[in-house]
Amino acid sequence: MASLSRIVHIVWKELIQIRRDRRMFGLTMMMPVMELLIFGYVVATDVDHISLAVCDYSHTIESRAYVEQLEESHYFRARATCTGINDIDRLLDHGTVRLALTIPPDFAAQLKRGRAQVMAAVDGTNSNTALIAVSYLEQATLGQAIDVAVPGGGGAALVSEPPVVTAEPRVWFNPELRSVKFMVPGIVCVLLMESLVILTAIAIVKEKERGTIEQILVSPIRRYEFIIGKAIPFIGLGYLNVTVVILFGTYWFDVAIAGSVALLFAFTGLFILTCLGMGLVVSAISNTQQQASMAGQFIILPNMFFSGFMFPISSMPPLVQKLTHIIPLRYYIAIVRGIFLKGVGWAELRDEATILLVYGAVILGLATAFFRKQVR
Repeated sequence: MASLSRIVHIVWKELIQIRRDRRMFGLTMMMPVMELLIFGYVVATDVDHISLAVCDYSHTIESRAYVEQLEESHYFRARATCTGINDIDRLLDHGTVRLALTIPPDFAAQLKRGRAQVMAAVDGTNSNTALIAVSYLEQATLGQAIDVAVPGGGGAALVSEPPVVTAEPRVWFNPELRSVKFMVPGIVCVLLMESLVILTAIAIVKEKERGTIEQILVSPIRRYEFIIGKAIPFIGLGYLNVTVVILFGTYWFDVAIAGSVALLFAFTGLFILTCLGMGLVVSAISNTQQQASMAGQFIILPNMFFSGFMFPISSMPPLVQKLTHIIPLRYYIAIVRGIFLKGVGWAELRDEATILLVYGAVILGLATAFFRKQVR
């Protein structure tokens, strides 16, 4: 009971300090909403209303219907018309359009013969946008059984034969292919790491700067009581941030959780262990709040880049893919996206949860021992 009473007093002391620092508390509460808005609208990889120029040499009902079909797909928007290759060069050079479509004079006749060909010149300065634009064009064109020819490096057209087998894809878990559905679960993970690692480290380093940590440690308060008391408020703050992201993502971006919210919060507790351990390591090697903030970013950035949050692990070099296995955030992101998008349960996420539990216990244990050594 005495131990519990001391922990409660430390928690209460930390809550008072958080309440006094209203600016930091306000920023912490605003951070989930700001990150959601940034990643949902600015960093989204969805590409729509691609600016399109049309060189229609056919001037037939069929060619106009084809262009209208492209615009009705909402992927393209006709921004200019052109009469020749010089116009295409000018529009692409000036960035007026991303894609220039050339419809041949005998377009209608080709359609009647069962096979038609158009040429598309794509602005490749942004390779991701160019690939998506070509993919959208091929998808929209397939409805009319038209072969799309995209000029290669030497200007030669790449013409494919009409497909013998027609593929009819069905996209699971994210039928609309909205990138925000991919981003929102990832933001839950990154935001939790940012708030717990940095804020926990700063809270302890702040005691060092004020010279109060020695007074606390020479009191009857044990070191593990001090660590637990310091951690509990930030655990609550982490869960609060996760809740804000879930609610905002559900009601603003329409990204509802397909699985169990209770299971998500339970697995979140495993990741919190790891984040607390990282925060203790940062606090042990830092003497000022600025050092703690920089050291925290040094830990967070590799987790962001190598966890699959923004870039798929399968596209990384083989050596880097092996290194990602030591990144705890990789496993938590797999858990959160599995629950959010697929609605999977314990059976499917058992391996990731077990690895995360081991990582959390080891990191927290080593960090606690390291912290105790530093404060002696």
